[in-house]
Amino acid sequence: MEEGNKNDIVISGGQRPTIMVTNDDGIDAPGLRALVHVLVSTHHFNILVCAPDQDMSAVSHSVTWVHPLSVKQVDIDGATAFAVSVLATGTPADCASLGTSKALFPSVPDLVVLLI
Repeated sequence: MEEGNKNDIVISGGQRPTIMVTNDDGIDAPGLRALVHVLVSTHHFNILVCAPDQDMSAVSHSVTWVHPLSVKQVDIDGATAFAVSVLATGTPADCASLGTSKALFPSVPDLVVLLI
């Protein structure tokens, strides 16, 4: 990372770093929404969110193999966000995998933050 002026954080090429946020408590969890709000409000980062469509605590490492995943765009101010489900719901591992695969977002994030 380079530093432009004292208030700007940039990576090589002059772009803002991209942070993807995910969790195991679901897309509507207050902690996820609060973190995204704070990160967006800094204006230093491009924020991506890919989280389960509902609470998936205690199954964070599970991966969906057989059933197809469903992805729905979600409105979170200042961020590009998706909720993932499979029959009942997608797992946090599914979200991390999709979010870093370029299947949902045009580039791989510079940093992934997992709230558990």
